Amino acid sequence: MSEPGPSDSTDPEPDAAAWLKHFASLLDSVGLPAVLIGGQARNFWTEPRATRDYDFTVPGQTEPLLALLGLLRREGYVAKREQGMEQPSGPDFVRLEHPATGDAIDFQVSKTPFQDSVVLRARKLEPGQLLAVATPEDLIVFKLIANRHKDQVDSQDLAQLTGLDWAYIEHWAGEWGVEDRLEQLRGWLQE
Repeated sequence: MSEPGPSDSTDPEPDAAAWLKHFASLLDSVGLPAVLIGGQARNFWTEPRATRDYDFTVPGQTEPLLALLGLLRREGYVAKREQGMEQPSGPDFVRLEHPATGDAIDFQVSKTPFQDSVVLRARKLEPGQLLAVATPEDLIVFKLIANRHKDQVDSQDLAQLTGLDWAYIEHWAGEWGVEDRLEQLRGWLQE
């Protein structure tokens, strides 16, 4: 089996690519690494679909994250959801939206062994790529956990890649208690 690889076009939509480049410069300015997850990350591995959301897993580094959130607020982003901001370890989740563009940014702060694994396994798929992207296996686990209709479709697209580490997916599906969803996905693949 071949290694999973990005789709023929590793650039998401052109405007998304420009946004990601700008965002990478903001991350660099505050010294915070981030891993692209969600629909934009899925677009690196399979046929792209439209999405205005940018989802990231970031290490639990409170000061750089708060500095980044400040920069984004100065650019017009508004906090729509914040979980755990008062915790000594910093927030668990933050969602920002830009009223003028409709862009939304979600930050999941790495506070679980799975999220730590996502950060460690993330890849840059081509030379010069500024942001690391979650592996297909990690994206499938995220999609199994979220389990919205679009997540189910995304997981089906990702599951068709060759060379996936199904033992890794099974492990984390078990840890998150979503083995039944994984079985449904594998059943769909056999049809």
